[in-house]
Parts: sequence; C-alpha cells; structure tokens
Amino acid sequence: MNMLFLDAAPKAETAPFDIINSVIQWCTQNGLSAIQKVIIAVVVLWVGFKLIKFLKKRVRKIFDKNNLDPTLRPVILSIISVGLKVLLIISIIGYLGIPMTSFIALLGAAGLAVGMALSGTIQNFAGGILILVFRPFKLEDYISTQGFEGTVKSIKIFSTVINTVDNKVVTLPNGTLSAGNIINYSAMGQRRITVSPVMALGTDVEKVKEGIRSIVEANEKILKEPAYDLVTIINNGSVSLDVRVWCATSDYWPVNDYLHKEVYNYLRENNISAPYTKVDIMK
Repeated sequence: MNMLFLDAAPKAETAPFDIINSVIQWCTQNGLSAIQKVIIAVVVLWVGFKLIKFLKKRVRKIFDKNNLDPTLRPVILSIISVGLKVLLIISIIGYLGIPMTSFIALLGAAGLAVGMALSGTIQNFAGGILILVFRPFKLEDYISTQGFEGTVKSIKIFSTVINTVDNKVVTLPNGTLSAGNIINYSAMGQRRITVSPVMALGTDVEKVKEGIRSIVEANEKILKEPAYDLVTIINNGSVSLDVRVWCATSDYWPVNDYLHKEVYNYLRENNISAPYTKVDIMK
C-alpha cells in the first residue's frame, strides 16, 4: 500500500487544507482498501467510546465506595474521559495511515493560541485542582480569605462561592484563592472567645472576676475543658480583664453574643466605670 508522507510540517494557517488534501489523495490511491479501513476505524471508534463510557461507570463506583470528595469526582472523570478519547482518536488516525505532521502542526498552533487566550482560566483550573486535592476547606466551612468572610457554598473547578454573614454571594477565582491566605474557622471542633472589658484604675478586679465566673459557669455551652481563663492586664491609666472561654465551633455566635451581653450588663449593674480619657490642652 502506497503511503503519502509530507517532507515538512506546513504552516499553521495552511494546515487544515493540507490535511484535507492528504486524506483525499490517500483515499484515491488506496481505493477499496481505504474504504475497508474506514469502516473498521468507525467500528473501533464506536466500540472504544462504549468502553470508555463503561470505564467511567466503574471508576464512579470506585469513587462511591471510597467516599471520594463529591466536588473532585466530576473533574477526575472528565480528565479520564477526555484523555482516553484523544488517545483513541489519535490511534485511529495512525491506523488509517493519514500523515500526522499536518495534524500535529494544527494541534500545536491551536494549543498555543488557546493557551495564551485562556492563561487566567488555566490558572484558575490549576488552583481548583489544588483546592480539591489538598482541601484547605470543604462545603459549609466558615472561612476568611481575600478580604471576604463567609460560609463555603460551592467549590467549582474554576471558582469558589461563599455566602457572607449579611447574605451576599461572593465568587472567588480559584487561582488567586489557592495562592492566598485562607483562615478556616470550622477546621477545628472548638473555638475560643475573648471578651476584654476595660475598667478604671482602682477597680476591685477580684470582685469583678467572681461576678464573671458566675456568668461563665451559668452557660452550659461554654466548655469545661479546655477551662476558661480570667487574665488581668494593667494598661496605661486603666485595667482590663481578658475573659477567655472555649465552645464548640457550631455554638460560637450564640456564646459570643451571650458573653458580651452578660459582661456588659454586669459592669453596668455594679457601676463599674471605664477609665476617663484625659486630654491635655496646651495654651
């Protein structure tokens, strides 16, 4: 069988026409054998697509069995499917004996153009893969990043969506997100809350501590372990008391509200004043 080879790769702009001419010349030269090969190639292509579909189902079952992250499954399955289909098509083209130089030149030129046009998108795609693999956060985690703070509602391959506390929807590109700092408030099962009332010098700090102990111990959501701390801090012209308590992450906001409100009420009811601000005016 006569084969048609090109001596050199054509330029990118003439590559599609060269491929069409090569296919026509090849079919003309090979006649009936070319038709037989095309029929076989079509059958192989059909069977190959069926096998790839079957393989995707098997891989999906393996993912279900091993409880793989739901956000990572479609990405891996898409990569497997596209990769196998490209290999199948290239193998069939080689089987038909169609010259590959024009095809490769066309793919190279198209790949370069697409890569330059989608550089930001590719960065976001890579960032999405990193987030899905290393999992610095997961769905329903409360995070702070890129100047935003909220609950993670969606992790996509190109972006991540969070809901802020005032119910705003923020979409963050995964490229910058994966390269920036991320604070995950939900990663640990417990969080610490600190309230620091400032009092005037001369305040009976021990008496204040007794009152605040009763406030802390009255709330069942405040954990016994780790134990709470009451730390006295002497400032310039004032004294403050750091009230440090621990609670479950899910109870953070209710306990935070309770502690601030009750400490304020205690100070007000016992006439414990804040330090006066002194301003010297030079004449």
